[in-house]
Amino acid sequence: MRCIPQIILFGWVSTIGIAQENELAPFVDYPKQTGAYLQRIQEGEQSHAFNADASRDIATWQRDARRALKDLTGLTRMHRDLGQFEPTIAMGDPVTVDDAFSRTHGTIETEPDITIPFYLLVPKGTSLTEKRPLMLCPHGHDTKGFHSYAGAYLNEDHAKEIASREGNIAEQAARRGFVAIAPATRGLASEVIVPDPKGRHGKRPCRAQLMHCLVAGRTPLGERLWDMQRLLDWACKLPQVDSQKILMTGNSGGGVLTAYTAAIDTRITVAIPSCSFTSLTSRDGFLFHCDCCLVPGLRDWGDWKEIGGLVAPRHLLIVHGRTDGLHHRATVERTAQSVATIYKQAGVPQRMRLQWGEEGHRFYPQFMWPFAEQAFSLQK
Repeated sequence: MRCIPQIILFGWVSTIGIAQENELAPFVDYPKQTGAYLQRIQEGEQSHAFNADASRDIATWQRDARRALKDLTGLTRMHRDLGQFEPTIAMGDPVTVDDAFSRTHGTIETEPDITIPFYLLVPKGTSLTEKRPLMLCPHGHDTKGFHSYAGAYLNEDHAKEIASREGNIAEQAARRGFVAIAPATRGLASEVIVPDPKGRHGKRPCRAQLMHCLVAGRTPLGERLWDMQRLLDWACKLPQVDSQKILMTGNSGGGVLTAYTAAIDTRITVAIPSCSFTSLTSRDGFLFHCDCCLVPGLRDWGDWKEIGGLVAPRHLLIVHGRTDGLHHRATVERTAQSVATIYKQAGVPQRMRLQWGEEGHRFYPQFMWPFAEQAFSLQK
C-alpha cells in the first residue's frame, strides 16, 4: 500500500491537506429550512463540553463527564438493576491453529437470558505464569463479525472476503503475542439479535434493539458496554493476561463501542476505533452513525471530542479510510484536532494520533500494530 505523506501536530498524525480540500463542501445538502432547524436543535446544552479555559482541572472534568455519560447510555441503570447478577462462563475445547495459537469458543451470560458467544485466542506456548497483553475486539454491522475477527471462517467465501480487507484482527493479535477476545456484539451478530418479526422497525434488528432499549430506559450502546465490561471482569482474572495492558479495537460499530468503552472504563490502556470516530453530526446536521449507536441527549452532554478526551491520558489512535463514504474527512479532522487539544492540555500529546488509510471502511493493521506495540513498550 502506497505510503501517505504525513505531518505531526500535537502528537497526532494526519494526512496533509485533508481538512483543506473538503472544508467548504457540505457532506449533504438539506433544504434551507430543514438545515436551519437541524443546526438549531442539535446545538444542545453542551453541559460537559471540555473548556481549556475553565477553572476545573482535567481529572475533575473527566470524573463529572464520565458519570453523566454513564447515565445517558443507561449504563448506570443497568448497574443498579443487575448489580447482584453473577455472570457465568462456559468454554469449549481449544483448537490449535497453524501451530501458532489456540482458539476456544466460549459463552458468557452477562444478564438473565442474554448469552454472548465469543472466541478466546491464546498464543502457543503461553504459560499460566506468563502475562501477555489482552486485546478485546467487538465487531460492527456484520452478522458473522466475531467469527470474522477470530479467523473462524464459516466457509471459503467468508475466508476470502475477510482476508481481502485484513479483517481477522483477533487472529492477527494472537499471532503477535496477544491474548485476544473476539465477542459477538449484541444486536449485530446473528446469535444475539433482537428480531423485527413484523418489519415495524424497517426489518433491521439493530434498530429493533434500539426501540426496545429506549422503552426500557437503556441504549444499545449501554447494553454492549455492559457486555464488554463483564468480559473484561473475567479476562482480567485469567492468569495469562496482563491487566495493565489492554488494547480495544473494532471497525465501524465496533469502533463506536471501542470509543465509548474506553471513555467510560479506564482499564482500557490503548483504544483504536477504526472508521467510526467523528463528530455526532456534520455542520449541516447529518447524523454520521447508525441509529443503534444513538445516545439520546448526547449534544446536551457534549460531543465526540469529549468522548476522546475521556480516554486521556491513555493512548488513542483514530483510524479512517480516505475513500470511506460514510464519513466526512473534514469533520473527522476537526474532531481529531479538538481531541488533540485535550491531550495537549493533559500533557500527553504524543499519545493521541489520527491516521488515514488509502482505502475505505476497513481495518488498517499497518497503523494499528505499531501504535499499540509502542504504547505498551512505553509503559512503566
